[in-house]
Amino acid sequence: MEIIKEVKISNYKGLEDIQFPCGSINIIVGPNNTGKSSILESILMSISSLNSFEDALEIELSDILDLDDVNIKYFILQGKKKSTVEVEIFDNNIITLDILYEERGYPQEVASDFLNFINRASTQSTLDSIYHRDPRKRVRSPIYDLSREIRFLESTLEKEESRNIDSKKEEIKRMLKLMSERLESAIEEYRNELIKSEKLFLVSKLNHNLIAMHVTMDEYIGEIPVLFEKSSYNIPLIISSPKINYDISTLYKKLVNTKKLQDVLEILKNRIPYFEDIREVNGEMVVLLGDRTESLPLSFMGDGLKALLKLSFMAPLVKNGIVLFDEPEASMHLGYLNILAKEILLNSSDTQFFISTHSLELLNKILESADKSDKLESVRILRLRRLSDGFIERETLSGGEAKEEIESIETDLRGF
Repeated sequence: MEIIKEVKISNYKGLEDIQFPCGSINIIVGPNNTGKSSILESILMSISSLNSFEDALEIELSDILDLDDVNIKYFILQGKKKSTVEVEIFDNNIITLDILYEERGYPQEVASDFLNFINRASTQSTLDSIYHRDPRKRVRSPIYDLSREIRFLESTLEKEESRNIDSKKEEIKRMLKLMSERLESAIEEYRNELIKSEKLFLVSKLNHNLIAMHVTMDEYIGEIPVLFEKSSYNIPLIISSPKINYDISTLYKKLVNTKKLQDVLEILKNRIPYFEDIREVNGEMVVLLGDRTESLPLSFMGDGLKALLKLSFMAPLVKNGIVLFDEPEASMHLGYLNILAKEILLNSSDTQFFISTHSLELLNKILESADKSDKLESVRILRLRRLSDGFIERETLSGGEAKEEIESIETDLRGF
């Protein structure tokens, strides 16, 4: 399946300018620090913007990209203030994601929407969803206390209107005026703090129509929704990355709810001789093995099997969607890589894959499986190489071309 037809990236992290066509299975290879993970992140941000920057499991972007732990200015190429990711999807639709950095204030192109957000943020309902990085500042805000006091005084004044004690009503009105002035001052101080904060804006458009805007501010946690217009398109997406550890139990329950678990388990049983079943018992995941009469806790299993289960559970959850695998070979021996390659080929008719890898073995297994299934032309290899002047050279190969150049690709994978 080819949901994404082409990707263009400019000025994102270390990627100055890159463009490549896509197939059903897209494998990104190259030495360390050539931008493999950055390419996956760009695709993640663009596609997830259709769903308010969340993946299929409602994991937020900030949790995947470590927005809270990385200086936000480094998400854009040094010396630049803007990065753009353009993704062409089916039916000639274009998703354009602009990533804008501002040390103070806000870019003019987002001024209207951001200032409207700031005015809304001055209300307590929005304030509750914005958490300060400094734990000492996460206590109840002055705006909250003042707003509550004003509501109490207004309620008291309403009750006193039926009485004829003018002095008491005047005192309440005086206190109301004082509290209102304090509230206005506190709101203005809060607005100025938000405006002056260092910021990273994520602005997404579908065919030039604004659909989402989120902002990350250096003093606040996570990305904050400025606006989101529900799109007519919903492209489910999921990512496996060293930066995020999906719980196998969560994936398992999702498969049960979508009635896809048995199909996945049948495939695993056919490909792993000793594997019989995995299930949840009293809140704990257990595995049944063919050579044992009793089940074993999943926690007793090796990292390789757990990694294979996790990756195998992901693709069926995003049928007609996109799976991003960042170095899926971690912890897996050759036998599991062979199973994973077959799983990827099997699911590629319903799901599009983008995979970054250092593993020549995984690449070979995918190419071999594709060749046997007459699907070599559905595989695209994006080959990255860093030249002596620091420029990252890229080359797109078909599956057939990659098989012919596998020895030189091996040199790239073993490089630094």
